[in-house]
Amino acid sequence: MQENGKGKDQRDSSSQSLQGRVGRRTFLGAAVTSGAAALAGCSGGGSDEGGSGSAYGNGGGSGEETTAAGSPKQGGTLQWGGAVPVQGLDPHIDTSAASKRVLENIYEEVVALQDDYSIEPHLAKSFEQSEDNTLLTFELREDVTFHNGKQMTSADVLASYERVQNGDYLATGFFDFVDSMAAPDDYTFEIQLTQPFAPFLAKMATAELSVMPAENAEKSMVEEPIGTGPYQFESREIETSFTMSRYEDYWGASDEDGPFIDTIVKSEIPDSSVRLQSFLAGEYDFINGIAPKDVSRVEQAPEVRFDQQFPKSLVYLGMNCDVEPFDNKDARLALDYAIDKEKVAEAALYGTGQTTASPAAPDSPWVNPDIDPRPRDPDKVQEHLDAAGMSDGFSATFKIPQSYPAQVQAAEVIADDASDLGIDLDIQQITWNTWLSDVYTDRNFQATTSSYLALWYPDVSFYKFLHPDGAFFFTNWTNDEYNSLVEEARTIYDDDARADLYHDATEILHEERAGHMFLWWQPSLYGAASQYKGDIGAPDGSTLQFSDNWLDR
Repeated sequence: MQENGKGKDQRDSSSQSLQGRVGRRTFLGAAVTSGAAALAGCSGGGSDEGGSGSAYGNGGGSGEETTAAGSPKQGGTLQWGGAVPVQGLDPHIDTSAASKRVLENIYEEVVALQDDYSIEPHLAKSFEQSEDNTLLTFELREDVTFHNGKQMTSADVLASYERVQNGDYLATGFFDFVDSMAAPDDYTFEIQLTQPFAPFLAKMATAELSVMPAENAEKSMVEEPIGTGPYQFESREIETSFTMSRYEDYWGASDEDGPFIDTIVKSEIPDSSVRLQSFLAGEYDFINGIAPKDVSRVEQAPEVRFDQQFPKSLVYLGMNCDVEPFDNKDARLALDYAIDKEKVAEAALYGTGQTTASPAAPDSPWVNPDIDPRPRDPDKVQEHLDAAGMSDGFSATFKIPQSYPAQVQAAEVIADDASDLGIDLDIQQITWNTWLSDVYTDRNFQATTSSYLALWYPDVSFYKFLHPDGAFFFTNWTNDEYNSLVEEARTIYDDDARADLYHDATEILHEERAGHMFLWWQPSLYGAASQYKGDIGAPDGSTLQFSDNWLDR
């Protein structure tokens, strides 16, 4: 799915990232540990999706410290120029990155992802995982209140989870692995799994399993969010603005960590040029979604911070494997060999991206080091066109979401490369809503481009988009061997063993030319006034956390 898309089938895992908040120099992976683990604010948790330890590689970021020296100030209004309007306000339903960026500050989870990619207790003060990895026991904090003043208890956590389990929500599919849940007392919450299921703890650290009051959990759709987070919902004007304010009784408030800002007002400005110009004119303290072509302009502007967080999202060329010509593997391979991926990424991202042949996050152990993007090779193109019985080439529609300039630019380069070698791609720029209805829901397309948010744990990378039971599966490519590998990986807690399975799965994706042809990873690009202090971003690499940000004015 595109970063601001909503899924039709909402029964799977979430898209998150493998990069810490801007200003961090390194990022760490989630290491596997087996056996019981009791935690009280320490790293770990018994799941390969959440332990601490294994280094994944070097961090991104702008290369400048973003946290200013001196004491933070409380107060002020942050004016935020947003790239994509907030969509829905129900965290169990909405897949929109724009919504998640605000809801991240309103709702919280039982456990939370950290900057080093460990998973730690959050609304829980500790948890234990049984020796066989099937029983999770959480001791909840006793000082947490919702924004309506009600104290949070295990009944609210249980109601939130039962809502997802018994409905049709983003994480509902994960409850196929849950045998039972219980709240034996006001501050104890238990989950009994049917079998070891490695991704479950990681899923608990996402908004898809955030906690809401039990009375809200009874609703099929939440339209006024009430959470436990550092900011509370104030108002929303659809397609125009979103406002939230500091929650005075936030359980985690401190002089060091905030929350500091009184009010955050997000103005919706989809046009990147208008948004940037308004920011440089001093109308906004912060903007997200800077176009790659404008990075140098921001870097050179006085009294402005430029920051980036890598990776933010993975962009791919999608081919419908159920319709001609891409129901033929050789036709897919011909197109693959026709594209110069480095040239495409450079044209779209002006040097800010990284090409890839894997859905796994860069430098993670899930990346198969032996698989690289196919180079442009005219001879191979003709070889596969001949094998497909299309020696004179073929034509196909190429539906591109027009609200993503980088993808529009990339499509033009891809179409030019392909045209030179007998493949005619007819670019059709469409609205995002049309993409959702025609391409994603109805699967009425031959070729397209889209993206999904960066993926900080491997199950979402390999299952959600590429397995036929995944929530965002839509290119119709299926392979029994691949499916078996990623299904088996979900039950394994040993890091090395899981990596081997994902390496094999990547080889199948590549050799069989799956319907997702991965193009590049790209970063989040931010601009901020010099008075805006603190790290920008969140551990997941795509949302935003404002609690420890402040305004020096």
